Amino acid sequence: MDANRQPIKALLTAVLLATAAFSHGSTCQEGSQPALTLASLENADRTLVSLLDEPAAEQQAPTLVEYNTATGSINKPILGNYARLRLAALALRDGDTTFAREQLSRIEQNSPAAVDAALLLAESYRQDGDRERARAWFLRIAARFPGNPRAVSGLVLAGDDWRRQGAVEQALPVYKLALNKAAENMKALEELENQPDRLYRALTNSVAGNSTTVMDQVVLALVRDSESQVLNATRQLISARHQQRCLESRESTLDSAIEHASARDLSNGAFRKAAELERKATEQEITDLERVLANAPKMIELQQRLDDARDRLARLEQRLDSLGSTALPPELVQQKQQMEADKAKLGQAIAAAREQVRAALKEEVPELKRYYRNLAGEAQLGIAQLLQNSGNRSPSSLVGYK
Repeated sequence: MDANRQPIKALLTAVLLATAAFSHGSTCQEGSQPALTLASLENADRTLVSLLDEPAAEQQAPTLVEYNTATGSINKPILGNYARLRLAALALRDGDTTFAREQLSRIEQNSPAAVDAALLLAESYRQDGDRERARAWFLRIAARFPGNPRAVSGLVLAGDDWRRQGAVEQALPVYKLALNKAAENMKALEELENQPDRLYRALTNSVAGNSTTVMDQVVLALVRDSESQVLNATRQLISARHQQRCLESRESTLDSAIEHASARDLSNGAFRKAAELERKATEQEITDLERVLANAPKMIELQQRLDDARDRLARLEQRLDSLGSTALPPELVQQKQQMEADKAKLGQAIAAAREQVRAALKEEVPELKRYYRNLAGEAQLGIAQLLQNSGNRSPSSLVGYK
């Protein structure tokens, strides 16, 4: 599966996609939410994303520096953090820890790149031989990003450093903290397996990848996997959320129109009912008068009453005709039917996207669980060697997860 990972390109596409959704979310005009692809980015953004998707190399430095100093892209607040992250990694490889820390200090703390920046910062102090400050940073990272396996792995590294120096009182609680974090995250993964619906909102969060929780870490892993189709599902869910807001707005307008029409029909219905009762009484009156006059045709007063009743009946018939039908106007009925069809279609699209996410989650969680079990094993081994006073052991091999 590693061959299908696209660590930067897929993650950045997901983050930019979510950000674009928030910026376009205030309008419901047709085509107001364009599909975001690599080709739709500005030239400078496209060049940077492609560069970041390649292995780090010294010749990338000028392009990285130029992006942060000369580019005016609207995506610079996001992509600029990754440019600084790559510059810092190149600097650390060359041993320039001062320049690396300068770049890392300028990365926003709520950026998806924040955890990588913090880990590189800790590594910069390790390179300088300042292991005390490096360990302090590993502890800080684990506290802020408890759901990130690499952050928990940093605790094991810190415990290893203290253990090799014979600092039992410092190493033991750090190893135990790593064990607790691993256990907590394993429990969170099991809960997520049982309640996968919780993952959908996280997928459309604009800071996906900033692994403060286990769920964030799962999102990060999923969007990096080209086989899982989660990135496509994320597009669909974000689009569906936008369409849902638009449908709700349309439905509110339609309901107001139907309510107005129904109120008018209710009023007409009340008038119709009263008029029909009056018509029935008038028809009965006319029948009675006609029967009486048939036996006494010369009763002028009764004839006038009959004529008046017939006039009243004619006026009632005109009044009933003017009230019209009590049914909803055909255009409102058609709009209501179309609204129900659109809601059903949207529901099907959401269900299909969620099924893609659910299938990917089913494959991803066991791999992450396996990593946490191995991480817990590293911490337990460290504790055992620490208590046995058996000397140095090799540093943790669990350097990162995806």
